[in-house]
Amino acid sequence: MRLLAFIGILAGLASPANAVEKATVVQVEQILAAHVAEMHSQTRQPKSPDEVAEIAESDLLPMIDDSALSRLADIELTERMSTLTLYRLVGQYKLGAHAQMILQQMADRSALLKLPPEEEIPHVAPDPETESALFNAARDYVFGKLSHLPDFVAMRTTTTFDNSPAALSFLQTGADNAGFRRRDVIQKQITFRDGKEVLQSAPGSDPAKADPAEFESSGEFGTQAAVVLMDIGQGPVTFDHWENTMGGIAAVYRYSVPRSGSHYEVTDRCEARNSFHDIPGYHGSIALAPRSGAILRLTLEAESRPGDPVSHVASIVEYGPVVIGNRRSICPLRSLAFLVQDAKTCVRAGHKLQKPVAMVNQTIFSNYHRFGSSSTLIFDEADSGDPLTGVAPDRPSHRSENIPQANPRTSAKHREP
Repeated sequence: MRLLAFIGILAGLASPANAVEKATVVQVEQILAAHVAEMHSQTRQPKSPDEVAEIAESDLLPMIDDSALSRLADIELTERMSTLTLYRLVGQYKLGAHAQMILQQMADRSALLKLPPEEEIPHVAPDPETESALFNAARDYVFGKLSHLPDFVAMRTTTTFDNSPAALSFLQTGADNAGFRRRDVIQKQITFRDGKEVLQSAPGSDPAKADPAEFESSGEFGTQAAVVLMDIGQGPVTFDHWENTMGGIAAVYRYSVPRSGSHYEVTDRCEARNSFHDIPGYHGSIALAPRSGAILRLTLEAESRPGDPVSHVASIVEYGPVVIGNRRSICPLRSLAFLVQDAKTCVRAGHKLQKPVAMVNQTIFSNYHRFGSSSTLIFDEADSGDPLTGVAPDRPSHRSENIPQANPRTSAKHREP
């Protein structure tokens, strides 16, 4: 019930103000297909087999018109639209920039919901021995391989949104759907050298213009995953399903960590005088590659207490294979971060907030390359095929047990504003 309550509150904060329609992923695709079919029916067809079809200017334009965009903008999904499905719909229906933005926002708002049942892969849960080996491989991957990635440079592009009044918005570029305003697009170059991540502003940007109220999220390159794997033995872990991810087939587990066993830190500077710091309990899901133990998708939802100046702190990170130089590595591809600042204690631009402000960060990681080289994203070499010894094709079964605590004693921080 705690998970459902969190999703319900988040959907209320992030759903379109005039949302009138709830839909499944299949129903959204049916809407796209119907509009494409209607547009094709209006296109002049050849009168005979020998006549060559006339190429109209509309054939080179996106298939979705304004009437479809208006309806799509009012839809709230009842299940998660995966990134793979999003990319497929964009390509299959030739979605233009505006339609892509609407669909992306729709998918992002659904990121904490369950995947449609038809997209789950029919394999049974790993047996206990296999499951133990899988989590040990995950710990080895996070505490070993991730800290020994080759030295590289990448670009981190974060688009920030919030639902604050226009008078409090900085660098406002107009209202996006869901009542959110795009505050800024921030590019930072990531340098990963000797196992350490360093962020620096992209060429041409001015660090002096940084917004002091900026919502920052971090930890995608291993610290957040390390915290989860260090804490995961403190609470129940339940196998949920198998699914396809950006990095291939993954075994998805639900986990919950109590406050007493948590090392996840939330820090906020929105209070008038003192900063807020807490180490809350949290829960989420973790998707593991069956062969390597690599984390392919990680969600985390903090369990705030009544009266906290910030709440609804959550993050989603998706990983996939990238070739850096001549080496294939699993690296972050995109992430989402959510946070709500409370109206009673938070101050922005010298004024107390009149209502809670919800903030969302959409981050894309791109242009991975070793110093002086280039990178390639590869999806055909992802972890796929027979998952693991001890896993047989069938419908997934659900069971719960405690996973032994990780041995490495690693500390990490995840900072919100």
